[in-house]
Amino acid sequence: MAKFKVVVFGHSNDPMTQERAELEGLDVEIVQADPKSEGEAMEIVKDADAIMGGGFWQNDRVINVADKCQVLAVYSHGFNHIDVDACTKKGIIVTNAAGMCAEEVSNQAVAFLLALNRQIPWLNTRLKAGTWDAGPYRPKGTIDEETLGIIGFGNIGRAVARKMGGWRMKTLVYDPYIPPWIIKEYGVEQVGHKNDIFSRSDYVVVVVPLNKETYHMIGAEQFKLMKKSAFFINVCRGSVVNEPDLIKALKEKWFAAAGLDVFEKEPTDPNNPIFKLDNVIVAPHVAGSSVRSVVLSRSRAAQQVKAVLKGDWPLAGQNAEVRALIPMRRTAKSSA
Repeated sequence: MAKFKVVVFGHSNDPMTQERAELEGLDVEIVQADPKSEGEAMEIVKDADAIMGGGFWQNDRVINVADKCQVLAVYSHGFNHIDVDACTKKGIIVTNAAGMCAEEVSNQAVAFLLALNRQIPWLNTRLKAGTWDAGPYRPKGTIDEETLGIIGFGNIGRAVARKMGGWRMKTLVYDPYIPPWIIKEYGVEQVGHKNDIFSRSDYVVVVVPLNKETYHMIGAEQFKLMKKSAFFINVCRGSVVNEPDLIKALKEKWFAAAGLDVFEKEPTDPNNPIFKLDNVIVAPHVAGSSVRSVVLSRSRAAQQVKAVLKGDWPLAGQNAEVRALIPMRRTAKSSA
């Protein structure tokens, strides 16, 4: 019998090549599961030392029966589909696959920025319809010497700053958790309030995780501060933005246009009013997609599990407050 049981949700017919390679050296049994009910999921995880995957089965009821579980690792950057509070109370470390698609998501943000600046989607449609004249869609901004505002300065935000730095942009950053030496290293200006980003920037890029702090952190108050010529880009999670406020702002042209890879509800309703607006370009939450990111997501998730099972704190641990509970939990288990 193996020392550790690792339950993997959602990959029942997969060889798990990357995961097995990363976990090599540990005495691990990988149990692949695709439960059809909550009760079945509870039965599977009750003696698991680690859970990988995510989605429907990572609610508080399933988590609360996972008495041996030390870590829950998701395969994505986002972990808002996990009941993190329940994991923390249970003494379970939540990890993500941080860094697995930082280049891809930042590329999407840059692609949106360039497309909006050069008005490419609208010029493409206009020309294919037989109109040579650019009309109101003639590019106006220069990018160089304009101001880029980045909300969230983790791996993705830093990649955006690095890439757009070649255009000689002035870059503002709002992220209260970033130390000053990182700000200095990237040559950006840190602002004290998110509203400063909206009032001063020609392009606003949002790259924050979705959690209690960031839910609807952007709405009418911020959109009203934007320049009429400014652009808004969201490539993280739809619910960091109040979508009805965004729709109103775009309809009334409080700012010029938006590039959106994400929406509050996904898959979003085909009748979403956003799709009827002529000052928005959209994509179906594909910013993190690439051949490489698919492989990296699996390797990174398994690396986090291995670290925890070896007794280390994982590089991508997302609920730091659980640290205080882990010794208590281990003491309780040893005395049982």
